[in-house]
Amino acid sequence: MHWVWLRWFQPVVFGFGVGVVAMILHECGHLAAAVALGVRVKRIGVRWKGVFTVREQGTVRQNLLIALAGPSVNLLLIAVGPWFPMFGLANLCCVLVNMLPIQGSDGFRVADCWRRIREGEPAN
Repeated sequence: MHWVWLRWFQPVVFGFGVGVVAMILHECGHLAAAVALGVRVKRIGVRWKGVFTVREQGTVRQNLLIALAGPSVNLLLIAVGPWFPMFGLANLCCVLVNMLPIQGSDGFRVADCWRRIREGEPAN
């Protein structure tokens, strides 16, 4: 009887693990962009919402590119969907959720940077 429960639980654990990998790769995109743009990363951590990074404040242009880097990695990883559908779906979900303009999300940061650039704030 306990094997039936374990058979149900295994896909849940596997799916959770695939989602965590997608989130880690998403954060690696932010980290790579920050390093490439010369913005110092202070800390990397995990909380109930997922993995996060704390970094120095960059210019508006740097912040825009760093905010777009994580979802861009997930967009690229959706391409593995034909070979590993669950990983492709996890990356699609990561992009969709992160690009919502909700306080603290990449979508909010992108919208804020875009607004600041349109209002005439220097991008550099």
